[in-house]
Amino acid sequence: MRGKTAFLVGGLIGYVMGTRAGREQFEKIAGQARRVWEDPRVQEKVNDASQRATSFVQDVAPDLKDKVTDAVRKTG
Repeated sequence: MRGKTAFLVGGLIGYVMGTRAGREQFEKIAGQARRVWEDPRVQEKVNDASQRATSFVQDVAPDLKDKVTDAVRKTG
């Protein structure tokens, strides 16, 4: 999914850069993107993903800290 999104964004950027309409087309696309980003359903998904990422990091952080500490002690 991430690769498809990156491809789509790259394609849009290439289109905007290559079009003769230039600024007008950019404003149109930017406005559409802004409306999508501000959509409550999109923001709900963004917030959910953020909360999941935060929870994951909080769960993994103690183990990661121990592994890093052990690695530093072994090299020192």
